[in-house]
Amino acid sequence: MITNSVRQTVTKVVTHVQIPTTFALPYGTAGFRCAAQQLKGVAVRVGLLAALRSLLKDGRFVGVMITASHNPPDDNGMKLVDPDGGMLDTTWEPVVVEFMQCSPSLVAEWLHEKVANLEAHVHPHVILGYDTRASSPSLAEEVLVGIEAMRGLCVRLGLVSTPQLHFAVKHMNDSSYVGSLGDVPEPNLDQIYIHRFASRFANGLRSLINKKGEQAGCDLINLNVDCAHGVGSLALAKLSDHLASSACPLHLHLFNTDVDKHELLNNDCGADFVKLFSKAPKIHGAISAIPCSPSDRWATVDGDADRLLYFHHTPASSDVGGDVQTDAVAAGDSSRIILLDGDRIACLFASFLTSILRTSDSGRSLTVGVIQTAYANAASTTYLRDHLHVTVSFVPTGVKHLHHAAQAFDFGIYFEANGHGTILYSTTALNYVRKLDSDHPLSVFVDLTNAAVGDALTDILLVEYALAWHGWSLADWSKLYRELASRQIKVAVKSPTSIKTTDAERRVCSPASLQSAIDELVEQVEQVTMSPGTVRAFVRPSGTENIARIYCEAVHSVWADWLAQKVAVVTHQLAGGTDQPPPDPGPIPS
Repeated sequence: MITNSVRQTVTKVVTHVQIPTTFALPYGTAGFRCAAQQLKGVAVRVGLLAALRSLLKDGRFVGVMITASHNPPDDNGMKLVDPDGGMLDTTWEPVVVEFMQCSPSLVAEWLHEKVANLEAHVHPHVILGYDTRASSPSLAEEVLVGIEAMRGLCVRLGLVSTPQLHFAVKHMNDSSYVGSLGDVPEPNLDQIYIHRFASRFANGLRSLINKKGEQAGCDLINLNVDCAHGVGSLALAKLSDHLASSACPLHLHLFNTDVDKHELLNNDCGADFVKLFSKAPKIHGAISAIPCSPSDRWATVDGDADRLLYFHHTPASSDVGGDVQTDAVAAGDSSRIILLDGDRIACLFASFLTSILRTSDSGRSLTVGVIQTAYANAASTTYLRDHLHVTVSFVPTGVKHLHHAAQAFDFGIYFEANGHGTILYSTTALNYVRKLDSDHPLSVFVDLTNAAVGDALTDILLVEYALAWHGWSLADWSKLYRELASRQIKVAVKSPTSIKTTDAERRVCSPASLQSAIDELVEQVEQVTMSPGTVRAFVRPSGTENIARIYCEAVHSVWADWLAQKVAVVTHQLAGGTDQPPPDPGPIPS
């Protein structure tokens, strides 16, 4: 229940800092995300909601993370983290939106109705963290106002990556730090997170090298990391120090780490930039030559360090990895790269797991599945199904769909092409792993996983361990399959909701004429390229903008580009396009 005193305090704080009348954002997987100035007033209510969520979970810790991930520096966002360290339960997403629309005079009563039957001795517990954006500290103070108005206890982590916040929430609840309101020890992330994962990796890799001897091919691993000038650079610096002090073969060389220059955040760098433009990030403030030979190993993370991509530079004559990645820049440009995205990370992990599990009868009985969305490159799907013989399931776009579907397998792997993902393990799988020696590769791999959420830092350790186990270089990894060329286009439409999709957003069911037109165009490209089964296109509505999103694949960028432009034309014609019609590309190239 909420006392009269709490009601009065709540009413006072929501009246003092009101939500902008124009605020009408949906709450989704990423929480709220918009221009930072729009969140004033919203932050207080997020604090109130976090406290409420904790009360409804018997006083267990709930998290609030303030970040806009890969968005520009002037944006920001907020999201709630449930007690298990995962995303907010989807059934609560409309509750959040409803609360934001509640009149200030009715907020206290709205909250009281939610907790009217709770015991008075239960108190809220919230863990609060934020990224390096200039607006984050003030928004954190507003969130704190909301938590304290509900007489909640807030553990303030300060600057942390999004995965660290998720990890801390799970750790605190697993450690039974919940009870009556009082002093709660702040989680020591250096110990429970950095030390834990770094030590496990260093010891596991050392054991692997000792077992494989010279065949391991990883006596010294130099990994250059583009940190996007984000909060992940702080955690990666600590990880680097710990690995160095333990004489680990993995040496991290960090770039784009100037977190105090807020305007540099995600500016021509970071995982989103690299994925979007298929080119190397701009390195700001480098005082020495940038490693950009084909043998130099690179990783890139996004602003809040929950996405990871790998890449290496390539000579102009190289065509490894697919046409889509090598047409983007001029020959000889140092930004020319071979990109190893989330699809390839999923394939690497699936290869590692199946190779180990299939060496024993008990291991072969465990299921391995990879969850993909319509944006996964079809070549990766073919590799998984035809070469590794693992189950591939398709779900609509969104981490919440991927995470849920991965729970159906003993080893459920999900990665979006943008580099966000993780591996989930069933109770059966964990019981199997517990019976193995502590230095068994599968045991090490499972221990290096942050199963709560996609985590760029722990995913780096997983990638490096899997590569070392295979004895692969980045070039070896990139040769698992040749990507199909792809192209994405947006078309402005009057009503995106009029576009209905099916088959995990891969086909349009309304308007039916649109799918028929897409099928005809796909067939044209297949006939010209004489490559049936390698051409596809889909249209899906945006959930946040008045646009339709188009994605196309073909064996070469010439046909992927033509197909995308033609699909854009028919989408504008048949799905209520606005603005100027997209230009027609003319006859199909021969």
